[in-house]
Formats: sequence, structure tokens, C-alpha cells
Amino acid sequence: MGRVIVTHSRGWHALAMVRSLGRQGVEVFCGEEAPFAPCFFSKYCQGSFQHPSVSGDPEGFVDFMVDKVKELKPEDPNEPFVLMPVHKETWLIAEHRERFEGLVDIPLTSHANMARTHDKGKLALLADELGITIPATRQFHDFDDLYRSIPELTFPVFLKVREGAAGVGLKKCDTAEDLTNSFREFVEGFGLEPAEYPLVQDFIKGEDYCVSALFDGGRRVAMMTYHNVRVFPRGTGAGALRETVPLPGAEASAEKLLKHLHWHGMAQLDYRVGEDGTAYLIELNPRFFGGLPQAIASGADYPWLLYRMACGEEITEEPEIDYDVVTEAPVVGLLATLDEIAHDERALGRLKRIADELGALKRGGVGDGEDARLKPLFDAIRAAANPGDIKAYVREMFEVHRDSINDVLQSDDPRPALGVLFPLALMLKHGKLSMGLITSEDEIVVDQPRRSFRSQLIAPRWKTIVATVVLFALGVLLRSAALTSDNVGAWLTWPATRLFGEPAELALNAGTIGGALGLTGFHVFNVAVLYLLSAWVLRERPGGN
Repeated sequence: MGRVIVTHSRGWHALAMVRSLGRQGVEVFCGEEAPFAPCFFSKYCQGSFQHPSVSGDPEGFVDFMVDKVKELKPEDPNEPFVLMPVHKETWLIAEHRERFEGLVDIPLTSHANMARTHDKGKLALLADELGITIPATRQFHDFDDLYRSIPELTFPVFLKVREGAAGVGLKKCDTAEDLTNSFREFVEGFGLEPAEYPLVQDFIKGEDYCVSALFDGGRRVAMMTYHNVRVFPRGTGAGALRETVPLPGAEASAEKLLKHLHWHGMAQLDYRVGEDGTAYLIELNPRFFGGLPQAIASGADYPWLLYRMACGEEITEEPEIDYDVVTEAPVVGLLATLDEIAHDERALGRLKRIADELGALKRGGVGDGEDARLKPLFDAIRAAANPGDIKAYVREMFEVHRDSINDVLQSDDPRPALGVLFPLALMLKHGKLSMGLITSEDEIVVDQPRRSFRSQLIAPRWKTIVATVVLFALGVLLRSAALTSDNVGAWLTWPATRLFGEPAELALNAGTIGGALGLTGFHVFNVAVLYLLSAWVLRERPGGN
């Protein structure tokens, strides 16, 4: 059928690509700079490899990929062979496209197009030229210009590095002092020349939307728009729950821009829709995007469409978009809902009432025979803890999850769920949980020296204990779930199962002394194995201090 190389295999959207292509019978090979990635576990991944860091060793990455392409190139010259970069390596491969010519098809727009649209200043000028609405954008080439323009600004404003990405070089400034100080910090911190000075852009109050599109030499092949129903962290974080929406104004704007550029390949455009309904273009990315599972579930199967384009097929009929689809990112979806509950005004209002009544009692005091004064407090507690209200409230908050499609847990390919362990392992190694790692957007931190395996066993640190507890809880969860009980869950408890038997059978006999001892032994042995695994993972490598 053909062969495809997919990069950035730790990304959940890369997993969506692997599954999309694999289900169509395409051979997929997965590359990643980390040794552990969700795509490696997919049954649709025919082979995997680890490559040099895209950021740390760009020349080494390109050299490696050229050699890897030569190695994986099919013997049959007529068999389709496509390289699909996923993340920031997209720019690097486009820049060195000539080194891959004759070896593999790379369905990307030109590097010149990427440079013109990645620079937010150039994008603003192009949008203005085409009559595309963007937030008012000001470019300054010295500090005096900035100071003179401050009386004309309406705060808050956004300060943006011209070629920043993923939130780097972006700050919301609420005051003139904040703006001037941040402007100077950006210039000095990023070492910017006057032609590279950051942009000042008006803040538009409204909702964010993502328009995704596939173009073939300037001709529209497919387009869909999605909206993040919930994000984590709340307000500024990554998309957790998504819905597909019609947004004709933004889509018309995107089509006008991409046609003008004679765009070829994928594009994802961010829009802010103001309170008056106007769609403002924010930025354009020439690559696959985090909400790809939403696009595929809605009918815009971009990886398969892009593959067909790369094979020379002229796709003349756009896919029909399903607007009733909701998808959910792993882990982040639950965190987003819990975060919404924590900030919900209804829940906070009940707790505030309790706090107010406690404050009143503290100020007035409660003496003997003054039980009546406690009644408002008891009423507030009773209202806040009403089981019926709590049940209805929780049901309401989690209703959006009911029919959502999980990006990772899918019945025909359950093993990539192990990929959740990747950000967990990095958290334990480096002592912090990064949302960028969960969503696969952050850089991988270079390994730090760790303690020896023996010292971890004798005097475990909290990280080792936390890792053991989390792995044990995850094993119990996956062993109990119907979708994962016979695969991922069975693997995590395999040693204990081999020694003591199936936990379900042990639980049935737990009423007897022998059965109780067997069930206890199963869990104790399982904890011991997971403890050894955690200590080994967190051990100090040779050459560490």
C-alpha cells in the first residue's frame, strides 16, 4: 500500500496520524528523540527509531533522517514513500528539503511560506495587504517610538516576539510600566536587534478557535474548525475537551490567505472571535496540530488525505464534517473538569457562605444557651453538603465527557495508553509536572544524575515511593477496566499473576484463610515488583555524580 515515516512520536496527535494511516493499510515507521513514546506501542507502528534532538543537534537530526530515509526506502520504486513531520522539525525538514529529493515525498509548503507566516510582523503586513482582520499590531524599532505610542494604547495589550511559538515570547501587559519593562526584558533576554523587536498587539476579548486546512498547490482540499470547550490550566492552557463548530467568517479568511500563498500541505490557524462576532487572525502554523484527533473524528482525516495527495491523487470532493463530535485529551480532560469545579462560582459561593458564618461567630462569640446563633452556620454547611445537590452538580459538570472520544483509549489499539507513563517518568525524574510534557509540546529535559539502584532500595526517596504508588494504582485501574484488562493491565501485574494466579479468582476465595493469604501475597508481591522497577528507573546512570 505504501510507507510513511512519522516524527515526534511522543505526541498524541502523532498517534492519531499513525492510527489513521495504519487503518488504511499503510506501513508506518515512528521516529522520536526520546527512547519512550506512545506511538511505539501502537499495533500500527511497523518499526521505531530514536533520532538526535531537533533543538539540541539540528544538523545531526537532518543527517540522521537522510540516512534513515535511505534505509527505509522501499525496494519497489513505484511504492509510495512519504515523510510526514509532525512538530517543529517541520521547519527544519522544509529548510533542507533538497537533501531528501529523489528519496522520499515531503508534502509541505515552501520554506519561504513558512518564514513569511511564522514571523508575526510579516504575517500582520500580509493580512493587512489582503484585507484580513487581525488585532491592531504595532512594530517598534527603538524604545523612543514605544514610549511615544503609549498614550495611544488601550490596556491590556499583548507583547509578542515576532517568531515565538508555544507561548514563548508572549506576555499580556496590563499597564504601561508592565509593557515598557517587559519590552526591555524581551529585547535583552532574546538578544533582539531593532528589526526583530517585539510586537505590541491589541487585546481582543472573546473566544479562541482553531481553523485547520489542507491545501493542494493553493486549492482547498479540506477544512474544519474546532473550539476547546475546556482547557487546562483554566483560561490559558492546552485544549482538553474539543468540539467541532461552523465558523464561516474565519474559514473564509483562512482560505483567502492560503490561496494567496499557493499553500501546499497542512495549515492550522488560530483565531480570536470578538464579542461582536468578528474573527481576528492570530497566527498560522504550517504543521499538524494538537486537535488533530478532533479533526479525524469529525471526518477531516488529514493524514490519510495528505498521504493520498503525496501519492499524486487529485482529491476533488471535500469530506463531510460531523459537528456532533467531542474528543478528549488523556489525563488533561479530567484535570480540566476538576479545575472548572474548583473555580465554579456556585461551589465557591456555598463555601463563602460557610466562611462568612464562621467569621460572624468569631466576631460575636458563642456562649451557653446561644445555640440558635449556630443555626445559620449549620444551614450553610447543610446546603453546601446536600447529597442530592452535589450529585446533580457533579453529573452536570461531567456530562460533557459522556459521549466524548478519548484520544488514546481505543478498543482496536489499547497499548499506547502506556504512553501516559512518559510524562509521569519525567515528572519523577525532574521533580515537577509540566503541562507541556503531558501535551507533548515541551522540550525534553536532559537527564540529570540520579542515585544508584542500591541506594534507592536501601533509602528510597519520596519520588521512588510516589512512583510505586502511582504504578500500583494504575495497574489496578487498568486491570479492572474491560478495555485494558487483557492487555496493558495484564502486563503491569504479570509477575504477580504468574506466581499467585488471577486476582479475580483470588478475590472469590478471599473468604478462606488460604484465599486471603493468596490475595494479600499477590498485592504485596506486585508492590515489591513495582518498587524495584521504580528504583531502577530512578537509579543513577554510569558517569553520574
